Amino acid sequence: MRSRSAIGALALVACAFAFLAPRCGVHAAVQPTPAPAESATPLPYPAYGPPAPGVVERSSVPGIAARVSLSKAVAIAVARSPVFASERAVYQLARAKYGAAKSAVLPNVSITAGSDKTYGPSFFGTQIVNGTFTNDQIRAQLQQLIFDGGRAIAGIESAKAADLAGYDTLQRQLQTLAFGVASAYYQALQAEQTVRLDARIVAEYEAQERLVRAKIAVGKAAPSDLAQAQFQTAQARLRLVQAQGAQIAAESSFATTLGLDANAGVAPLNDTPLDLDLATAPAPPSYATALRRALLLRPDYLAAVANVRAAQENLRYAKLARVPQIVATASTGRSNELPFSPVLRRTDTLGATLTIPIFDQGLTNYNVAVAASQMDQAVASLRSARLSVESDVRGALANLVSARAAVDQARYELHNAQISFDAARAKYAVGAATLLDLIQQEVNLSQAQTDALNTLYAYRLAQQQYRYAVGEMTVGS
Repeated sequence: MRSRSAIGALALVACAFAFLAPRCGVHAAVQPTPAPAESATPLPYPAYGPPAPGVVERSSVPGIAARVSLSKAVAIAVARSPVFASERAVYQLARAKYGAAKSAVLPNVSITAGSDKTYGPSFFGTQIVNGTFTNDQIRAQLQQLIFDGGRAIAGIESAKAADLAGYDTLQRQLQTLAFGVASAYYQALQAEQTVRLDARIVAEYEAQERLVRAKIAVGKAAPSDLAQAQFQTAQARLRLVQAQGAQIAAESSFATTLGLDANAGVAPLNDTPLDLDLATAPAPPSYATALRRALLLRPDYLAAVANVRAAQENLRYAKLARVPQIVATASTGRSNELPFSPVLRRTDTLGATLTIPIFDQGLTNYNVAVAASQMDQAVASLRSARLSVESDVRGALANLVSARAAVDQARYELHNAQISFDAARAKYAVGAATLLDLIQQEVNLSQAQTDALNTLYAYRLAQQQYRYAVGEMTVGS
């Protein structure tokens, strides 16, 4: 009997070691590692469910690695996103308008050439001559604006400001695209790490089942304890299955954000150290500092400022239509008429044209009213843009401060949960605590690990949101 009891005790110690070992060494950092090899049942994908190749299997994309960094992901989205391609085309239109407006102060040069034949009678001096006659001519003409009261300059300045506004708008669209990629990037990473953490928890609960079975075998635990342990394992498996489904959805969303097929085999590169100590991280700035920086960097606000400038110049352009205009003209040409004048005749002209607006049926007044209305709209849009910047910065800054505090709180929660679990484990090993006590502490520790993981990625997302609100986000950052 002693020999059999000794063997049972050794088996109990071995199972306890297998159960307790995975929990060691987790204090200030989340460690979502893959499931240990000692798991009784290997986890298929999805966990404890039938294989689903149509959902799980993914196709590779030529020229794109299976794991991409954040900067690489943004670059892919810029090259493939149809939304950004549309915005880029809109900017090209504004840029072309500016190029056309600059030509208003440049000379207008044209060359005209022609040749015609006349059949039948034609006058030659005082005589009428029948036959075929050929008239060849070529003429070059140059026109140059001399004076228009600065109207052409106003048009150029208006188009230049509109071009600048279009460029800033495109930059904000680029930042919006980069923010969307960053959000999908960290959400996919969070889903992947959650699966790893849940798989590890499942393996630990399975080890707990083996420990309970060993204690039941030597008479140290009641058979009902096994049901409690199996219930915890079933709950952990359910969370794992749900987490795996969330990972598939998050990775599909990440792929489509990059402009790829939802089934594309591309996933984010894990660049987030799972360390909850933010002592070295820079503290969030004050609201006044963040707002000043945003007003200097936010492309959409700068675009609104440029639109006001464009509207002002456009109003001046419309008013200057009442100013007289002087245009100089110079031309030179050669012509002949066969068979009467075989020698080329040269004709040169030089002159100027003065145009004085008198009455245009109210068209200028209408254009001035339209331009004034557009300027009022631009000023209102500028005020709205400033309010939007203030709201975005304040909300993002508050979210960043809250997320940072949540990470610190999660670190303390994880530390205390680890201490409580270690104490319950020691008590259970010597019979001073029930299995229910141990299970409760393990549930608390698992929840603390999940909270730590969630708050860490929420903090990374809050950082991206703050950078987007301030206008700091650029491609490759």
